[in-house]
Order: sequence, then structure tokens, then C-alpha cells
Amino acid sequence: MKTLFLVLIGGILISCGSTQSIEVTEAQRKALDEIVTQKKYEIISDWASPLTTTSVNAVANSGLLPPGSTVNNISLIGNGNHFRMDGDSVDVYLPYFGERRLSARYSTDAGIKLKGAYDNYKVEYNEKKQLYLIKFNVDDIQESYRIIIRLYANLKSDISVNSN
Repeated sequence: MKTLFLVLIGGILISCGSTQSIEVTEAQRKALDEIVTQKKYEIISDWASPLTTTSVNAVANSGLLPPGSTVNNISLIGNGNHFRMDGDSVDVYLPYFGERRLSARYSTDAGIKLKGAYDNYKVEYNEKKQLYLIKFNVDDIQESYRIIIRLYANLKSDISVNSN
């Protein structure tokens, strides 16, 4: 019994080991550096990960989510979306999955649409994770959005959008 316990504990400790550092080629690093420096790129998302709320659960339970989707990971494949950075402006259309609270305006838009200038632009490079962290704000007619983008050397990305 004591041997079984030690084997289980040993297995858990081995499986909890730290991850290996990410290996990035010099070409990948230079390509990523140039993309970030030029501020000219486009991101097409395959997945959305909304906050799980009662409303999102109700939609999931009704069977309205795309095939292969779950309440916290919704497939965007075949669903038009884009995030374009072009110098000092952005053009964004991201589908919105969630519930709006305390909204003062009514709109037929089913997503987040932004077009124009941004402010508070900050770029950080994380050497350990080999990624750029880009943060900025974009104001709409009545909302302000805080956007955080993680750009990886393999040209994968992650976009987080927070609004007021």
C-alpha cells in the first residue's frame, strides 16, 4: 500500500514538472519583430472564449451553438471576423457571445465593430514565452474597449477585449 502511494505521488510530481522553454528560430523572431514594428497585420480568429454566464448557458442548452462548440469555446470557422492593425488605426469586427448589461444604446450589431484611431498603445516582449504583448484602448460612440493582443513567433495570436 505504501509503495502504491509513493508511485502515485511520484507520478503526480513528474507530471507537474515545468514546461520546456519555447524554441524560436531567428527567422521567426525577425518576422515577428517586423510585424510588430510596422503595425500592419490582420488576425482571423478560429475560436471565441466568452465568459460563461446564465445567458450563454441558456443559448448552449438550446442547441444554437455551432457544431464542435462548447459554452466556453465557440467555433468561429466560417463566421466572418477580423482584426486589422494598419499603422495608427484599427478595423475590427469580432462576433460577440455573451450578454450586455446597462447598455444605453440599442443596435442591431451582433458583434464588436471598431474602426479608427487608438490610444495608450504599449508593446512588451516576453523573452521567456517568446511573445509580444500589445495593449491599447479604442473608443466607440458610447463604449471604451481595452484590447490586449498576444502575438507568438509561430504567428498564432490571442485577442482579449474588455469593455466598460
